[in-house]
Formats: sequence, structure tokens, C-alpha cells
Amino acid sequence: MAFIPPTNVTTATQMMEWVNSTTSLWLFQGIISVVFVISLVSMLKNQSNTASKSFAAASFIAMILSVFSRVLNLIPTWFMSIWIALVGLSALWMYMEGTTA
Repeated sequence: MAFIPPTNVTTATQMMEWVNSTTSLWLFQGIISVVFVISLVSMLKNQSNTASKSFAAASFIAMILSVFSRVLNLIPTWFMSIWIALVGLSALWMYMEGTTA
């Protein structure tokens, strides 16, 4: 699969935009998803964390990264909305479980 080589890339943001357009906007979606999985698994290893607390923290980290990526126009809005919804669902899960932060 051929791609267009970068032209007039002078900032890191322009380079990231070029790499992301080459991968059809999937690069940063993949990076954020992998950060979510790694942080979820690492928080679940701690015995004092419940599943709801671990899920809430990992989804919050992914949401913050997705908002920053959306501001830089590196991911689509629907992908950021998924992480915002997951944070809301995890807060509801923690409330129903009676978990305190």
C-alpha cells in the first residue's frame, strides 16, 4: 500500500498528523486503547483495588488522552465520546457497588 511522503513537516504535531493520516486515523485510537488495557491490568494487580475502581481509573486516563488527541485533531469525535461514556458508566458502577474513591 503506497502512501504520500510528508512534505513541509516542520512541527511534531504536523508529523503526528501525517502519520495518523497514513494509518487512516487508527494510530492514536490504537495507542489510547492499549494505554487503557495496560493501565487496567496493572491496576487490577493491586489487591486493594476493586474492578470498578480499576476500570474507572483506566477509563479516566484514556478519556484524558482522547480529549487531548481530539483537540489536536488526531482522533474522531465518536472515539472520544466512547471514552467519556465509559467514564460515566464506571462512575455509575462504582456508585452501585458502594466503592469510595
